[in-house]
Amino acid sequence: MIFDQADLMPRPGRYRILAGPGSPYSHKVRAALRYRRIPHDWTVPLGGFDGSGQSEGLKAFGKRLLPVVVYPDGTPWNDSTPILHEMEALHPDAPSLMPPTAPQRFLARLVEDFADEWLAVILMAFRWTSDTDVAFCARRQMAGWLGDVDEPALTVGIEKFTARQQMVRNFIGGGDPTTHAALEAEYLALLDILERGLSRRLFLFGQRPSIADFGLYGMLSQLAIDPTPSRLMREHAVRTYQWTQWVDDLSGHQAAWAHNPAPDETLIELVALAGRGFRSMMLASAEAAGRGELRCAFEVGGAPLASVARPYTVDCWLWLKAMFAELSEEERGSLRPILEPAGFWGVLDFAPGEADRLKPFAKL
Repeated sequence: MIFDQADLMPRPGRYRILAGPGSPYSHKVRAALRYRRIPHDWTVPLGGFDGSGQSEGLKAFGKRLLPVVVYPDGTPWNDSTPILHEMEALHPDAPSLMPPTAPQRFLARLVEDFADEWLAVILMAFRWTSDTDVAFCARRQMAGWLGDVDEPALTVGIEKFTARQQMVRNFIGGGDPTTHAALEAEYLALLDILERGLSRRLFLFGQRPSIADFGLYGMLSQLAIDPTPSRLMREHAVRTYQWTQWVDDLSGHQAAWAHNPAPDETLIELVALAGRGFRSMMLASAEAAGRGELRCAFEVGGAPLASVARPYTVDCWLWLKAMFAELSEEERGSLRPILEPAGFWGVLDFAPGEADRLKPFAKL
């Protein structure tokens, strides 16, 4: 299918989210814009992806990743985190995703990066390994991309997509089946933390969502659909399952941040969980990049994982360090009781030469 690029441009005064049907980052951005009541249109460009790559219509935007957010002036952009940060300045009257204090905002970004970078490894390991998950996920997503095509055409798309996504799974570190028990344990630990936390309050920083909550939602929106992680969520975390359905559209939600800015038990436990797989992966990636190596290795729950030392993952780690460096000494000290037990204290300072490799925190 070849479509006119003009059909994918935004209407006046609105953003257009060019999305993938199984893209957690697409759903993250849409949910955030819905909550902030920022005018937008959601489009999965039928035929825009054939299973192995973009078709000409979508490729014309010059972006390899999803979602592509086309701004009201017609400029396309990638990267959900910088986009959502920039929209804070562009739409100051909309409900903010940023908690009130600088230490809270740092913790929100840490949890968001944990979701965006580490939970993606778990999602891909679930999604592209077992026969049951592969069969459902490939068919579901390609049906969403291709629309009303006949069975032979859908089958071709499924085969291409499965091969591509299993390569991506291996690339980011989820390809070794011997590690999947450890990754499943990480997922179950996350569900346990969220399920208990939802009995106390609905979001990490009060009764209104932050950028961290939307980061978690993006991944959970897909884990709640894919066969194996969905079954585990429905068996172990019904509150979390329903929370995920609810957060999809919070356009009518109005509530306040917590009166007490101190981290609550759920946030402390999430940072502790991030101190396992997420911290190990980020440290290994940054250290490999510092040595000029393309691959890195680390452990999670005693299981050895290996992945490509992805440049973007290193960028995220350095941006997190830069945000930590911007805190005052008093603000950093207030975070020590939560960061130190999780293994983050000390590793968030720039290593020699790292600050020189810091890229601007900006859209792609």
